[in-house]
Amino acid sequence: MTSMATQRVQRDFEEMQQWNAEYEKIREEESRKPLWMKLIYSKSYQGIAMKHFLVALFMLMIGGSFALMLRAQSGITNTGIPYVVPPVFYFQDMTDHVMAMIFGVVFDISFGLGFYFVPLLTGTRVVKYPKLANLGLWTASTGIIMMLAGGYQNQYLFVFQNPLMPATNWFIGYGAMVVGEWMVMTSIIATSFNWRSHGRLMPLGVALLVMDMIQMALGNISVFAAVIWSLVSPMGQLGIFLSGIPNAEVWKALFWYADHPLVYFGPYALMGAVAAILPVYARRPLFSYRLFRWMVPVLFVLGMSVYVHHIATDPVPLILRDVFAQTSTAIIAIPFAAVWMIELITLGDPRKLKWDVPLMFIYASIIWNIIGGIHAEPVQPSPATDPTVHNTLWIPSHIHIMMAAFTVGGFFGVLYIVLPHILNRAWYSNRLAQIHFWGWNIGMGMLIAAFNNAGFFGAIRREVAWPIIYQIYYQFAALGGWIAGFAAIAFIVNLGLTAFKGKRIQYEGYPRWLRRSLAMERYGMRQEGYSEDSLPMLPIDQPSNGS
Repeated sequence: MTSMATQRVQRDFEEMQQWNAEYEKIREEESRKPLWMKLIYSKSYQGIAMKHFLVALFMLMIGGSFALMLRAQSGITNTGIPYVVPPVFYFQDMTDHVMAMIFGVVFDISFGLGFYFVPLLTGTRVVKYPKLANLGLWTASTGIIMMLAGGYQNQYLFVFQNPLMPATNWFIGYGAMVVGEWMVMTSIIATSFNWRSHGRLMPLGVALLVMDMIQMALGNISVFAAVIWSLVSPMGQLGIFLSGIPNAEVWKALFWYADHPLVYFGPYALMGAVAAILPVYARRPLFSYRLFRWMVPVLFVLGMSVYVHHIATDPVPLILRDVFAQTSTAIIAIPFAAVWMIELITLGDPRKLKWDVPLMFIYASIIWNIIGGIHAEPVQPSPATDPTVHNTLWIPSHIHIMMAAFTVGGFFGVLYIVLPHILNRAWYSNRLAQIHFWGWNIGMGMLIAAFNNAGFFGAIRREVAWPIIYQIYYQFAALGGWIAGFAAIAFIVNLGLTAFKGKRIQYEGYPRWLRRSLAMERYGMRQEGYSEDSLPMLPIDQPSNGS
């Protein structure tokens, strides 16, 4: 070994020793805190990640309850009478379901994965700016609750992708949520720089997660501006008249500039986690780290540019709408296809894999995303068909493919791997986990198929009554929604039983499966011609020293 190589190894070793000492100090501090204090403020990456997962679980129950009410109402009648909820609350539930599931479930799981994987994959296990991370969590959560408390006025939201006249607390809540998200994303991005790279590349999973945070942080600027614009106008109902009523077209453009990066926020976070997990199941490096790494900036650029296809009928400049955004909508399928090609080739013959519930969820999520891409590409990028399908149940079908089956389904798979390390307990029931997997995918599959076919035959979305010919589709969707709902309950019950009755497992300061993943990433990159100095650092193997 050359003297320079020896010096590099010595430097890395000394830095990792410093981070290990700081991590153990934080761990000792956390062990002395009562539970209620940890819930309010925690410094450990596990604690902060777990709080985001718990908020997501809470929002899953709230958003799921709204969904079950919607499915029950639509499955019972096509006239709106009799009703489970009155029509005004039916539309309110629809909006609240979207907000709870996207802003609550998808965002908080993404943040939790960021706080879990970034400190681990970089080897520091220390969160930068933990006060900012905790304050951001509670600020964003308070904002979401304020938005959900908008009352009957929430029925108007997302009808034309801009608020018509929501409650004042909706605007304030949205602004607070964005500010909280900025705090959280700042902490995650800063945590990635805890690691002194010295010319080394970030682990692939970290690169995806950090790119994801940067994209959403930038996207949030426009919607925050739109919210402030509304608050200082008569629409804000605060008596502040610094501006007139916001122009609806400009408001929509600002809203969607943020809210299509929002759609990719969960998938990109999922990609980062899966990039670290799949080599362990495949027992070999990813097929091509170089190609995968090139897809990170490609996904960033395209993810920021596809938003205009949601306002295809609006007077947006032709070159922006039809040439730029619609083309981007079609092209973004290419990097997604490249990523899944790499991962499916890495996994190889499915018959030779060691299947368990986490891998089943992750594999199914990849298949769902491929289905979602095929489902979208014929219509969303086309100015001729896009305006037509956007007002039918075809779009809720696509949304549930991408958000519920693909993103949330993949998240479930990752959580089945991550949570035992945080809780130091093995999952209580594999049978409940199996019920969760099959119920979620079958139920969502039924709902997606029903919405897809009804939309194909012209069923209008966001209606409380419809022609009787569509009722069979709504009944099928209702059955699927309730099956998926009971599957989610199985997950919640299993998690509760695991936390209190699960078998204790040996504490690992650094999970062995993640060390194996990083070792394979280094090996794969070395095989592809990367220099030794550019390889991600492999953390020191820390002995297990307690539980």
